[in-house]
Amino acid sequence: MMKQLAIKSAVLAALGIITAPAMATGLVSIPTTGFTVTASGVNGQPSAGTSAYTLCNTTGNFGSGDSTAPTSTANNTCAVFPANTLTAPESGYTLGLYNVRDMVINNSYTSGSSITIGSVIDYIWRNSTTSMCIFGTRFSMTNTDWNKTVAGTQTFEINDFARNGLPNSAVTAGYYYTSISDEVVFRIGRTFTSVQRRADEDNEDTDAAAGYYNQPLSYAGASTAAINGIEAFNDPLDVPTKLQQSALINTEWIDYTSDTNYQDEDGSSLKDSSINYVKMPCAAVPTTATGSYRFRQTAQEEAPWVEITMTGYKP
Repeated sequence: MMKQLAIKSAVLAALGIITAPAMATGLVSIPTTGFTVTASGVNGQPSAGTSAYTLCNTTGNFGSGDSTAPTSTANNTCAVFPANTLTAPESGYTLGLYNVRDMVINNSYTSGSSITIGSVIDYIWRNSTTSMCIFGTRFSMTNTDWNKTVAGTQTFEINDFARNGLPNSAVTAGYYYTSISDEVVFRIGRTFTSVQRRADEDNEDTDAAAGYYNQPLSYAGASTAAINGIEAFNDPLDVPTKLQQSALINTEWIDYTSDTNYQDEDGSSLKDSSINYVKMPCAAVPTTATGSYRFRQTAQEEAPWVEITMTGYKP
C-alpha cells in the first residue's frame, strides 16, 4: 500500500538520488500539433509518437514523492519568476482582473450537500498594444471532509486543472511557484483529457507504476474523456492498456498536471497550486463560460475519479 510519509526531497538530494539538469526558464510553446516523443524505456515511453503533453518539473514523481522547487538554474522548464503574484510573468502586461471564488463540490459523495473544499484565484494581465492576455489561475485546498460515503476525513486532491477557450494556434504556458506550500507543475498538455499517473508501490519517490508514462501518446482512438486511466486501486496495481494511457489533442483546451491536497495519502501534502499561466490573444474584456474550468481528482491513490466544473474566464 502507499506510504504514509514521503521522504523529504532534501534528504534524497543529499544522498544523490535526485539529479536534474538546468533548463531554460520562461513560458513554453504549446502547439496545436502536440509534441514529438521518442521511446526511452522504463519510466519513459512505450514507443515513439506524438503526445498532447510536454514535461515541466518531474521531480517528486508526479506528486507521489516530494517535488523540488524550480530555481533560476535547475528544475525550471515552464517556470517563471515574477516579482510577486500580482506581477505578470512577462513585461508589458497590466493586471486587469484579480478575483477569488470558492470551489464547491456537490455530488453523490457529498450526499447531495454543497461543500466548499477550497478557493480559486484568477488573474488576467493584458498588453493593450499587442491585444494579448496572460491568464493565471491558482487554487488552494482546505482541510475539509468532502466524501461522506467513507468514514474519517477525506480531503480533495486536484491532480489536473483544465481550462477552455484557447485559439486554434500555438499558445505559451507555464507556472509560478510562489511559496513552500505550492506544488509544481509536472506537465502541460493541449488536451481536454487528464491522463492518470501512478507510482510504483515499492519505489514511490522515483518510479512510475508499470504501464504509466510521463508523456501519454495520442494514438488513433485516443481518449476524449475527462479522465483516462484505471479508477480501481488494487494491490498489485492493474496495468493500464495503451489506450488507457492516451489523450487526444484538443486545441481548445489546456491541461496542467500537478498534485494539490491539504492532506495527501502519500504524505507529500501541498495545499496550494502554483499559478498556472497561459498567454493568448484576447479582447479588452474577457468572457466567462460555464464549465470552462475543470478540476480533476484522477485517483493517483485510492480516491475516486471526480471532476468539478466551474465558470471560467476566456479571451
